[in-house]
Amino acid sequence: MPLAATSPPFRRLALVAALTLCLIPLSLWIASAPLDLPILGAAAAVLVIATVLNADAGLVILVLSMLLSPEIALGGGGGTGLETSRPVVLRTDDLVLILVGVAWVARMAIDKDLGPVRRTRLNGAIAAYAAICLFSTLIGIEVGRVRPITGLCFVAKYVEYFIIFFITVNYVRSERQLRTLLAAVLLTAAVITLYAYWQIPAGVRPSAPFEGKEGEPNTLGGYLVLVFNVSAGVALLVPDKRWRRPCAWLSVSTLPPLLATLSRSSWLAFGASFLVLLALAPARRRLAAAAVLGAALLLFVHPKGVEQRVEYTFRGEEHDSLTVGQVRLDPSSSARLSSWGAALKGFVQHPLTGWGVTGYGFLDAQYFRVLVELGIMGIAAFALVVGNCGVIFYRSFTHLKEPLHRGLGLGMTAGLAGLLAHAVGTNTFLLIRIMEPFWLLTGLCVASLALEGEG
Repeated sequence: MPLAATSPPFRRLALVAALTLCLIPLSLWIASAPLDLPILGAAAAVLVIATVLNADAGLVILVLSMLLSPEIALGGGGGTGLETSRPVVLRTDDLVLILVGVAWVARMAIDKDLGPVRRTRLNGAIAAYAAICLFSTLIGIEVGRVRPITGLCFVAKYVEYFIIFFITVNYVRSERQLRTLLAAVLLTAAVITLYAYWQIPAGVRPSAPFEGKEGEPNTLGGYLVLVFNVSAGVALLVPDKRWRRPCAWLSVSTLPPLLATLSRSSWLAFGASFLVLLALAPARRRLAAAAVLGAALLLFVHPKGVEQRVEYTFRGEEHDSLTVGQVRLDPSSSARLSSWGAALKGFVQHPLTGWGVTGYGFLDAQYFRVLVELGIMGIAAFALVVGNCGVIFYRSFTHLKEPLHRGLGLGMTAGLAGLLAHAVGTNTFLLIRIMEPFWLLTGLCVASLALEGEG
């Protein structure tokens, strides 16, 4: 037999040699590195490979990590005042999102049938908003208003959840995939709701896991408002008991933790979203009856903490309190109103492109923050993104035939109204804990339109 026939091909030898050269330094690093680093590296490699081979696995892991991931503070913020001490926070789901994004790009390169990113009515608005965030921040860096690393890190965090939208839109090509992701979102919501119940007996305001020592009850409140509306929309419109009953229980179960957060922005958001739900849902009488019953029950069995929170809002102090009409507000509300006035003065100084992301200072109010950081261009792009989301949700509800698609559209329409109300006193559309599930569900609405030929 010829020697060439028995010898391994040259390419195979070269591949083995290259792998050996790569494994030698990797083995040396594993031997000397702390144990957790190789484990994390192996987990990351498994996630990337799993996503390349089966996109379902990566996306389901991403959904589960959205509110179940620890956080790491990487350093102080830029700008003035409280902004100087604001940390850049990195969470496990940030890393998972990056890995899933890289794996998805690799999958698109391997599988030519996936094609380019789908065209949606949101693509242009998202691109404009992201470009303005970067442009305003670069100007702020140039003139010294923004610390470069901090500002660019926050820009990346501002737009990272859009990646979830594009991955979802490109991934969901069948009804089974849509239902799998929606079920994963609702299952995660059920886990978070149970976790909130576990915190209530301890006498603390519930928040999502891994939110630090003080927690973020306002963030959890906004998330619960979104979950309530999505699960209620599905429960109201889907006849299948496998969906209707669990979603009905989930929607009702979110209400006690929502009250326990003592988040006034979240209560306002729930009221706004429920009015939209009441106006659009076919079962208006049942919803109205449930609302009356719930209000009567709350009137007679209201938690003491809720009563004190409402009273505190209108119980001002001699110092650090503002008077609106005949009402003296509490110091927290007074400080927020004062910050709005200061933001308007800051906007006048740089009206077109704003101060840049993190350039002005800490401001816990979505609309005023976008206005002062990104100027007129930014607030217009933000309004375009939100407006297009509203159109998509309403079209899903009114134009589609599949009950699950319509229920999702109804829930997201009401949920968006709630988040817009929540954003009056919170940076709602910048909070990853709320925006990650929001943009995944937005991607599902766009995918549902495409599945029924309405996209």
